[in-house]
Amino acid sequence: MTGINRREALLLGGAAVTAPGLFSLGAQAQGSTLRIGVLVPLTGVHASDGARMLKAHQLAAKMINESGGLKGLGGAKVELVVSDIQSKPEVSRSEAERLISRENVSALTGAWASATTIPAAQVSDRNRTPFMITSAVTDAITEQGLKYVFRTAVKAKWFGKYVADFMDTMKKNGMTIDKVALATEDGPAGQAVHANYSSVMPGRGYPIIADETFRTGSPDFSTVATKLRTSGATAILSVAYADDSTVLLRALAAQSFRPLYIGFGGAHVNQTVAASGKPAERTFGVVEWAPDLKKPASEAFVKAFAEAYPGEVPLSNQAQAFAATYALALAADAAASTDRTKIRDALRTLRITDGPASLLPAPELYFDEQGQSPATCVVVQVIDGKFVTVWPDAVAAQPPAPLQG
Repeated sequence: MTGINRREALLLGGAAVTAPGLFSLGAQAQGSTLRIGVLVPLTGVHASDGARMLKAHQLAAKMINESGGLKGLGGAKVELVVSDIQSKPEVSRSEAERLISRENVSALTGAWASATTIPAAQVSDRNRTPFMITSAVTDAITEQGLKYVFRTAVKAKWFGKYVADFMDTMKKNGMTIDKVALATEDGPAGQAVHANYSSVMPGRGYPIIADETFRTGSPDFSTVATKLRTSGATAILSVAYADDSTVLLRALAAQSFRPLYIGFGGAHVNQTVAASGKPAERTFGVVEWAPDLKKPASEAFVKAFAEAYPGEVPLSNQAQAFAATYALALAADAAASTDRTKIRDALRTLRITDGPASLLPAPELYFDEQGQSPATCVVVQVIDGKFVTVWPDAVAAQPPAPLQG
């Protein structure tokens, strides 16, 4: 699209928050704003994740608005209409409907977990409203012919290859990895990744000798830890949200079991896990972005985030949320319209190679016919209480540290 790189240089601004059933305060006249509905869990089991995500959505909006808004829309501002989905699929569905029908948003983004994203995606597509998914990885989301659904996150089925490639590298460096155990949550995301690992690992020379499934929010992982330890596995591949990851890691540490441990995605690679101390130290996570990524747009985002939220380090899902909000704004800018279908059409031809929205590891952000972006992954390791990118070498901050140390 003509001028897309110029528009990419725009920095985004002010956001309004609404409670369910209320119109946003301070809304500008219709036509002078791009209203984006943000679905985030601010209460319930994923409340801490939702609060983190919202900061990134708001930063993107703030940056654009402070630099003059969307030029293709005569300087229109980005207005976020935020809804608490309460970590519940049924609330995510009803709030998506409310934002579209009553708040008249031009697009939706967010929803966090696959379980709460899937119903919102169905609502958005039925109502012909663009929905930019930030973090949910279930493969089917972009494989069922939805015409208004887009995603910045990696598909679950892609993670197995990344993890197997990393384990191959570790084996070449002298680590013994010959038996794998799986520990996965029982929701859509966990089971999608579980299916991928189950199909990929044996063919790559990593037989699965233990397979444990657990419910999100489980208070005790001692039995799971015992089964993993007694299996004889030399590597554990887990898929768990942050709170469950910390409980599982503590249970493993209590039994002095320290195999190669690879957690999954932004649900694992966050400060809750790193702050758990010794149980998390030297463990790994496969994730779609890391703050020490060697890329100009990524470095600029980290700096802007630190200025906006002193003392906080952004996580992968926050980078995805930032990119998602930015992509919707750029599409509206390129379309010179707040019309839902015109924004959808612009998203299908958007090619982002530089500027703020290019912060993710892939060299280009675009969306294929299914609405899927060509997302890639990195592997990080907890070293001295911080997540450090250790693979692949091209973007690594340092080599992997020994498991014991």
